Amino acid sequence: MKDQLKLSALMRLHWRWWLLSLTLGAVTLGSVMGLLTVSGWFITAAAVAGLQLAGAGTFNYFSPGALIRFFAISRTASRYFERLSSHQAVLLLLQQLRLWFMRRFLASSFRPDTQSADLLQRLITDIDRLDQWPLRVVAPVFWAGLISSGWLAALWFWQAELAQIAVVYLLLLLCVPVLGVVLGYSRACSLVELASQRRHELLEPLSVLTMLQLHQGWSDAEQQWLETEQRYQQLLWRQQLLDLCCQFLLLSAIALMSFHLLVTALPLLQNQQISIAALVAMLMSAMALPEIWLPLATLYRHLADSKMAKRRLNQIQPAIENGRYSTLEGPLQLELQQLSVGYPAAVQHTLPLTISLKAGDLLWLQGPSGVGKSAFLSTLAGWLPPLSGQVLLNGTELQLYRSNTQRQQISLQSQHVSLFNMTLAANLRLAKPEASDEELRQALADTVLSEWVATLPQGLETELGEYGVAVSGGQARRIALARLLLQNTGILLLDEPLVGLDPTTAQQLVHNLRRRCHQHILIITSHQPFAVDTHCYQLQLKVL
Repeated sequence: MKDQLKLSALMRLHWRWWLLSLTLGAVTLGSVMGLLTVSGWFITAAAVAGLQLAGAGTFNYFSPGALIRFFAISRTASRYFERLSSHQAVLLLLQQLRLWFMRRFLASSFRPDTQSADLLQRLITDIDRLDQWPLRVVAPVFWAGLISSGWLAALWFWQAELAQIAVVYLLLLLCVPVLGVVLGYSRACSLVELASQRRHELLEPLSVLTMLQLHQGWSDAEQQWLETEQRYQQLLWRQQLLDLCCQFLLLSAIALMSFHLLVTALPLLQNQQISIAALVAMLMSAMALPEIWLPLATLYRHLADSKMAKRRLNQIQPAIENGRYSTLEGPLQLELQQLSVGYPAAVQHTLPLTISLKAGDLLWLQGPSGVGKSAFLSTLAGWLPPLSGQVLLNGTELQLYRSNTQRQQISLQSQHVSLFNMTLAANLRLAKPEASDEELRQALADTVLSEWVATLPQGLETELGEYGVAVSGGQARRIALARLLLQNTGILLLDEPLVGLDPTTAQQLVHNLRRRCHQHILIITSHQPFAVDTHCYQLQLKVL
């Protein structure tokens, strides 16, 4: 499906940060290897020069010392900035993931059989696991390949005979993470699924603890969880054992390689083809390989975590359309017949309401907080079923239309709006990606924001900050309203859109909405009275 989650596509949007992170990580590991190599050469060469009194006075201590300080500073600085760049890249990736899910939620309703606790776990735990792919899979493989290739090339130019031996052991090192994937990938995938099952079997019985105890079902639920926990711990122990085995194999291969290189290099040393200082430098450089290769010991686990997280998130599929009708016929008309609304668990609900609205009408619903205004709008949007009565759209009951048809005809802005850490234009284009700058400016003008936008140095390209912290609450609600207007639906439901606005701005906003939505049905709820003309309906919601 075209809406499936693709991490590579999301990462390409900020490829410069990922490239910077990979480059700085490679510089860090290269500095570690350079530091060990130069330090080994310097200490050995200085000792040899000290034994040879004739050469002690002519030995250059300053250049190697400066090179050691350079590698030490480079390692620290590049590690620090690599952390900063990788964190920035991950945060940008998480931002794109949130946007992906926002579009997915807005585009369709979700399966009703998906339990909210499991859905919440997928949206939190599984999204957190997705950064395993770039940080724990892509980056370590890239660094190991790059640094090992560079080390092997330098060894080849120095002594080709030693490089031939190193090639064989590097190939053996490469086989270890491959072996881990072959032996542990499926088990790691099973562990992710079992962890989700274990959490479900623990939390669900606790939510109905009283009923289980009354009906003597708690012992069965406890026994089921204990069995799942035992299987989980067994799989976890096997995974930890495989981690240790892979780490042991990597360290053993590097140790055998170092020993083999030493044995092979001793005849070269006796024939004075290489110096003792160069031999120690070569062995010290090999000692940097564990830091490069050890992260690959758990490669299979991070690969499984990221792949399973992606798979579980993609399993959150749009609900199957059960409605009978997919199109509307004739002029837009909304009829409420003895409609009474309320939340399922509420002890109060509204009095029955009967009214008929056509295109161009404005319905103003006034009432104090808690009277049921938000529940009323949620019912008209199809989010809540009516307690009694009917909502008819063009003569057909609202529930008989497909959900995508309802969304194409009805838009609802609740009291809680969502803005993202993007530009003003990008936030608006969530509703209409192909909208031009002129359309965006017109929507902002209709929500009485044009003068404010004119004062912004960057205009539509102004960053709104995380959760819209760069703007006030009233501005955030009007930006969300401008985004809603861009959807151009036939029925607009606005829940308390005038909160925080002065009377002049509120009057101008309502006037602009009437003008823009003259071919739409506009329904506004408010806890405060407002002067509307004779073409509008003013109703007072009451509670039984």
